[in-house]
Amino acid sequence: ARARRHGLPPGRRVSLRGVGAEVGARRAVTARIGAERGRFMEMTPAAPHSRSASQVSLLSDVEAAAPGAPARDARTSDDLETRFIALPRSRTDSDPIDRRRWYAVALLTLTSAFLYADQNLLSPNLSAVAEEFGLDDREKDLYLGGYLQLAFFIVGAPASLLIGWLADKTNRVRLLAIVVAIGEGPCLGTYWVETYWQLFAARALTGVAVGGCLPLLFSICGDLFQTNERAYVATFLTVATGAGIALGQIMAGTVGPAFGWRLPFVLAAAPAIALALLTYATVDEPERGAMEKAVQEKKRRAREREREKEEKEGTGRLDEPGTSRGRSTESSSAPIPPDARDEARREARAPRVPPNASPTNDAMLHDGYVAKIDLAKLKRQLRVPSNALILAQGLPGTIPWGMLNAYFVDYLHAQKGLRVEEGTLAVSLFGLGAVVGTVSGGVYGQRVYNREGGGGRKAVATLMGVTTALGSVPGFFFLNVDEYGPGNVFLYAACLAGGVLCAVTPPNVRAVLLNVNPPETRGTMFAVYSQVDDVGKGGGPAAVAGLIVAYGRVAAFNVAVSGWLVCGAILLALRWHIDADVEKAQEAVAEEVRREEARREEEAPSSRERGAEREAAE
Repeated sequence: ARARRHGLPPGRRVSLRGVGAEVGARRAVTARIGAERGRFMEMTPAAPHSRSASQVSLLSDVEAAAPGAPARDARTSDDLETRFIALPRSRTDSDPIDRRRWYAVALLTLTSAFLYADQNLLSPNLSAVAEEFGLDDREKDLYLGGYLQLAFFIVGAPASLLIGWLADKTNRVRLLAIVVAIGEGPCLGTYWVETYWQLFAARALTGVAVGGCLPLLFSICGDLFQTNERAYVATFLTVATGAGIALGQIMAGTVGPAFGWRLPFVLAAAPAIALALLTYATVDEPERGAMEKAVQEKKRRAREREREKEEKEGTGRLDEPGTSRGRSTESSSAPIPPDARDEARREARAPRVPPNASPTNDAMLHDGYVAKIDLAKLKRQLRVPSNALILAQGLPGTIPWGMLNAYFVDYLHAQKGLRVEEGTLAVSLFGLGAVVGTVSGGVYGQRVYNREGGGGRKAVATLMGVTTALGSVPGFFFLNVDEYGPGNVFLYAACLAGGVLCAVTPPNVRAVLLNVNPPETRGTMFAVYSQVDDVGKGGGPAAVAGLIVAYGRVAAFNVAVSGWLVCGAILLALRWHIDADVEKAQEAVAEEVRREEARREEEAPSSRERGAEREAAE
C-alpha cells in the first residue's frame, strides 16, 4: 500500500546496497531510523524484480546515487528519500526476547518446584517425628498431620493476600526474592528445632513463601505471554508444584530414614533461596499489561504519531539548502565518504526493540499500561461469575490433595501394611501422573482454547470438569481395596491414573483466571485463589483430622476424595460464563487505555503552554 502511494508498482524490490551509507550521509533519515529502532537486514545487491509480501523493502533513491546510474525524477526521489516501509519483525529479531522470556519462566519454574518441595517433607517421616517428640498415634495425626498443615493457612493466607496486593503495585521480581527469603529461611532452620512448637513456628512461616509465590509467579508470566500461550506457561508453573511435591516426597522418603527427618528441609530450602536470588539478579521486571491487545494497539498508535512527527521534522530539514532534497539532482553522482558509510552500517545493525519488549526508557513507559489495583476494581472482579466459580471449586478440589500429601504414605504404612518406601513410591507415582496430566492437559487445553471458529473456551471448561470428576474413581479404589495385586501393581496404576486425571485442570484453570482478569488485578485475584488453595490444603487436613477422630481414617479419606466430584460439577458450570467474562476483561483494559489517553490529551495543551512560557522566559 505504501509502495502504491509513492508511485511504485506493488511488490517491487529495490536494491539495498548502499542504504546504510546513504542513511549515514543523510542525517534526517538516520534520525528516523533511530526512532524506529530498526535493525536492517543484511544488505545485499539485487536487481529489481518481483518479490513476496514477506520480504523487506526500503524505498530509497540509492540507486540514483551510484555512479553511472540513470537519473530519476527529482520529485520521486525527494518523496522516497523521506519515507520507508517499516520492517516487520523477523524471527532473528524475536529470538533474544523469546529466550529472555523462557529463561525467566525456567527460573521461576525451578524456584516454584523447590518451594513446593518442602510442603510435604514431614509426611513420609511422621512416625519418626512423632517418636522424637513423644506423640502417640492419635496425637501424631492431630498435631503433625492436622495442626502443622493448618499452620500453613494461618500465616500463609493473610500473607498471600498482602503479597498479591503488593504484586499489583510494585516490582514483582524483587518482591519474589523477599518472600522466598522470609519463607524459606525458617524452613532451613527446621534442621535445628528442638521442640514441637518450634517446629510449628517454622512450618507456619514457611507458609509465607508457599502461599505468596503463586500470585507473584502468575502475575509475572501473565505479562510475558499472550492469551494464546498462557496455558503453556501455566503448565510449566503447575508442573513445578506437582514435581516439587513429588521431589519432596522422594527426598524425604529416601534421605529421611537414612540421615534423619531434618536433612530434607535443608536440601529443599537452600536451592529455593539461591534460585530466588538468581532470578532477582538476572530477570527484568516485565511491563505490566504489555501483552494485552488494547495496550499493544495504544503503542502502535503512539509509534505512528512519533513517525509522523519525525517525518514532518525531517521534511522541514530536507527542504533546507545543502540537504539531500535541496541537492538531490546534483548528489546523484557524488561518492559516499567511507567514514559516513561505516557509521551508517553500525547504526543500521543496532538491535531493534520488538513491540513486546519491556520498556527501558521514559517514552515507552509513557505509552504503557498505568492502571493500578484499588478496592473498587477488586470488588468488581470478585463479582465476575468465572472468578466466583473458580474460587468455589478450589476448596473441594484441594482437600483431596491435602489429604494425600499429609496422610497417604502413613495410611499405606499403618493401615495397609506397606513399607514406607512402598508408600513413598505410590505417592511419587501419583506425582508423576500429575506431571503427565499437567503437561498433556495444559498443551491440549491451550490448543482447544485457541480453536478457530469459537467454542474453544467452553470446551476447556468441559475438559476440566469431566477429568476432575473422573479423578475420584482411582482414589476410591486405592483407599478401599485391601489387596493391590502382585508387587502392588494395581495401587501404582491407580495412583498414576488418578494423578493424570486430576492434574488436567490446574494449568487450564489458572490460564482462565489470567484471561478473565485485567493485568492490574491478577496478583490480588491469584492471592485470593491461593488463599482458597491454602484453606483446602491446610485447613482440609485439619478437617480430615477431626473426621478421623470421629469416624476413622477410611471414612474420613473417602469424604475427602469426594471433593473432586463436587469440584468437577462446579467447573462444568463455567461453560455458561467464560466467553462473556474474557470479553469483559479485554474491554476493561481498553477502557483504561482510553481513559489514560484522554487524560494525557487534556494535559497536553497545558504542557505546551508551560513549554512556551519557558522558551519565552529563556
